[in-house]
Amino acid sequence: MKERWSLYIARRYLMTHSGRKGHLGNLLAILGLVIGILTLISVLTVMNGFQQGFIQSINEVYSYHLRLENPDLSLEEFLVKTGDIHNIKAVVPFSDYQAILTSETGYSSGIQIRFIDESAALNDDGFMKQMSMVRGKFTFPRGDSIILGTDLARNVNALEGDIITLSFMHVEKGKAFLRYRDFKVAGIFSTGYYEYDRNMAFGSLRVGDNDFSGASPVFGIKLNHHFRDGSTLNAIRKAVSLEHDDIVSWRVYNSAFFNALKIEKIFMLLIVGLIFIVVAVNIYHSMKRSVRERLEELALLKAMGGTPLGIKKIFLLQGLIIAMSGCVIGTLAGLLISLNINEIMEFFFSVIQSIRMFLFQYAHIVGADSSSPFYFTNIPVQVMAQDLIIINGAALLSVLIASFASIRSYAAVNPAEVFRSE
Repeated sequence: MKERWSLYIARRYLMTHSGRKGHLGNLLAILGLVIGILTLISVLTVMNGFQQGFIQSINEVYSYHLRLENPDLSLEEFLVKTGDIHNIKAVVPFSDYQAILTSETGYSSGIQIRFIDESAALNDDGFMKQMSMVRGKFTFPRGDSIILGTDLARNVNALEGDIITLSFMHVEKGKAFLRYRDFKVAGIFSTGYYEYDRNMAFGSLRVGDNDFSGASPVFGIKLNHHFRDGSTLNAIRKAVSLEHDDIVSWRVYNSAFFNALKIEKIFMLLIVGLIFIVVAVNIYHSMKRSVRERLEELALLKAMGGTPLGIKKIFLLQGLIIAMSGCVIGTLAGLLISLNINEIMEFFFSVIQSIRMFLFQYAHIVGADSSSPFYFTNIPVQVMAQDLIIINGAALLSVLIASFASIRSYAAVNPAEVFRSE
């Protein structure tokens, strides 16, 4: 109760200065916070959407959550020994090879072909969900069937039912020589990750074991909770008696890529977060000017019994109101933009397309009607609570520091000196 006057005066000071006119500086500070927060939230939610999409594609399609290299036991033996580990969702044997693909039309491309156990892959829900089949199904009706990525098929001009030729190195009795093998395109897939859609193909593991050589067999292990990979990895080592280097987690296998994504996100936070420094400096100078203008009022408050802490609370509460207003409005605006980013972008693209068509039809500008190709048909968005906490925490802290710095040298004002000079 005794400090309620600080909050009352803080609210009065927030929208007025000594001339009793609207305090534009505080409104600009709130606007700066709103712009900074909504920009950070919009950028990071889209970045999170792309990054999580890439990570999901990598883990579900390519690297798996755990990889057991060179297993010296069969799939059935492995499943029996690890049957008590409940975090294991699926185990898929596969082997990878490098080859050159040539289509019937003569186009060629280097590819990575993965020969995979079809029945085990079909039981992997995450893999099948990520593997969107554009043409055909993920089956190998014949031993020489192959499934291509969408961009790979487009690049070599191959369609479902076409015959393609793989050129690869075959090792036999210590000698390597070039071999050729024809395959029939049984389907075309899309993962949403360009590197895989452009460079990968899948075939039956039976063909890889019989006709190809030089690559080590691998068990790809999927987990129900991939963030519990450490404990599951240790449990598998104990159950199967593995060496430490035989089984690798997704964090280690993709460490370079994931670290790059983490650094990119940190630098984006730092760069866009510089706006908070600008806002804090603006608040500091605005409040410092306000304190100087109200020096007589502060001296009178202190003469009537106000404490230095109470004087500080006036401007700290003023800064807190500014920060909370900016955080609430900025967060709501940022989430609103993020969750409707596809509709917003579609509107802008339609406007741009209308301008292009107008320029092409009436101004006869060549190329104005061309539309830019986009690999992604929609922008993925993922909101993370920890990002919202960090952004709002940084905004709140910067404003409070600026508010404290602006009043620090005036809180101990001597009323007698102020009134004497007046």
